[in-house]
Amino acid sequence: MRIPPGAKQGTKIRLRGKGQMNPQTRQRGDIYLVVNLFPHNVFQLDGDTLVCEVPIAPDEAVLGGNIDVPTPDGSVTMKLPPGIRSGQSLRLRGKGWPSPKGSRGDQLVKVVIAPPKTLSDQERQLYQQIQTQRTTDPRSHLSNVQL
Repeated sequence: MRIPPGAKQGTKIRLRGKGQMNPQTRQRGDIYLVVNLFPHNVFQLDGDTLVCEVPIAPDEAVLGGNIDVPTPDGSVTMKLPPGIRSGQSLRLRGKGWPSPKGSRGDQLVKVVIAPPKTLSDQERQLYQQIQTQRTTDPRSHLSNVQL
C-alpha cells in the first residue's frame, strides 16, 4: 500500500476489498485508514504550507547574504535581504508539501536571529565598537509611551 502524495493529518485512505468478508454476499468490504503525522524536528505543516525555522547570525541579519535552507528535497541556497528582522518569514515557492494533484505548495522559512553564546575577545571588541558607533535606536518609538 502506498500513501498518496499530499496526505495530511486526518486524511482517509480507502483500501477496496481488503476488509472483512460479508457472510451474506461473500464479498470483502473496504478498510479505511486515517493518516496520523508525527511531529518533525525541523518542519511543521500549517494548512498547505510547510514551515521551518532557521537560525541566522546577527551579521547575516544586518548585511544579508546567502544561507543554506533545508527543504523536503534537500538543501537549497536562499538569499537573505539586508536588515531582515527576527521572526520574519521568506517564501520558497514550490518547495513545500505536495498536493494530491502532483504540484507542490510553498515553504515558509522563518528566520530567527541567534546571538552567539560565547565570544572571542576580538568578537567582543568588534561588537562593543559597533555599539559605541551605532547611529540608530531601535527603541526610539517607545520613549514617550504612556498608559
